[in-house]
Amino acid sequence: MSPEQVIYVRETFGMSQRALAKAMNVAPLTVYRWESGANEPSGLQREVLQALHLVALKVASDPNKCAAIGGKLAMGVGALIYVLLLEELRD
Repeated sequence: MSPEQVIYVRETFGMSQRALAKAMNVAPLTVYRWESGANEPSGLQREVLQALHLVALKVASDPNKCAAIGGKLAMGVGALIYVLLLEELRD
């Protein structure tokens, strides 16, 4: 996951570094390091960010979807997954 991809995810969903860090359950310094290229996300964090990047690419042109996803993401990744699974089951 490149620094540009992490920044794209964060900016597409209207999040600060601090907000993304909280959602990902990492320190804000960790997000800063991902975005500066000093470190790369690994494990589950990488997988979640890659999935978010794919979603960001698909919804970037729809500000309402970006805001909705950003709001859910602000609740935390676990909450986001829960909400998305519930929505999937309703369809």
